[in-house]
Amino acid sequence: MKNLGAKTIKTIMLPVIVYCVFLCICFERFSNWNCVYTIFLQTIIPTITAYAVAYGNICGIFDFTIGARVIISGVVGGLLAADYGMPGMILGALAASLVTASITGFFNRVLRIPSLVLTMGLTMIYEVIGKQFAGRFGFVQIDTEYTVLGSSPYIIILFFVSAALFYFICNNTQFSFHMRAVGSNETVAKNNGIKADLVKFKSFIYGSVFIALASVLTLSQSGSVGAQTGLGSVTIVFKPLISILLALVLQNICDLTIGIFISQFSLNIIFIGLIAAGMPDTFQNVVLGIFLLIVMIFFRNTERINAWKTKRAALQEQEQ
Repeated sequence: MKNLGAKTIKTIMLPVIVYCVFLCICFERFSNWNCVYTIFLQTIIPTITAYAVAYGNICGIFDFTIGARVIISGVVGGLLAADYGMPGMILGALAASLVTASITGFFNRVLRIPSLVLTMGLTMIYEVIGKQFAGRFGFVQIDTEYTVLGSSPYIIILFFVSAALFYFICNNTQFSFHMRAVGSNETVAKNNGIKADLVKFKSFIYGSVFIALASVLTLSQSGSVGAQTGLGSVTIVFKPLISILLALVLQNICDLTIGIFISQFSLNIIFIGLIAAGMPDTFQNVVLGIFLLIVMIFFRNTERINAWKTKRAALQEQEQ
């Protein structure tokens, strides 16, 4: 119980420290619970997107198609919402997400080229397809009666459902163990009878469920979704990918499901705090990069830091 309490404190320490820093910088903006609640709501969609990215990342796949697939799913869902209402929006987004995931997984399995190259090429293709679906105006809009899922409490309920689903898949299924085995050492995994190609294909399919949910919530929250070209959709992947990198470091003290949310919440505090402080976009990227480096250095070198502290304490005792 004592160990659980210590891990809990360490887990929440990251967002608390970051929040306190911006509380000192922008006290009026950050000194109320409404700010925390707003940041929480803005963290939901990137966290769900990160859950989709996580499956491939654990398997050792760099998937840049996530953003383009979110857009295609949103566009198809928005188009079907006009004729079939909310059921059409949800089922359309899910169908589009599953189809694009299957295509991506199929080519990844058959072509056997680096996932970074493959997904970058597919991203450009998916962006053009999304642009064609969206029509000449380049975006799809839905009626306000179908935007209920993007507001509280429905978006919060869906977030907890998605987190529970991600937790279950990552901790209570055979696929989760195979996924980690493939990501750790694919050759050893194959020698132990694990079908690595099938595991990678499944990672796209499982992730597509979260992509569909992220696209529906994005569409519901903003009321529209716009197509991107020129690899513009790749920016959707950046924040979720960074949160996963941080969450993988935090795995020693908390589950990946919680770690992704905590990391994404901390990142959103930084972005909102820098905007409140009037910082330009370029400086935001600099601060984000420094923050990522500090956290990675600290957690990756925890053992070395503890060893140094122990050695220093021993030297002090000898001097006394």
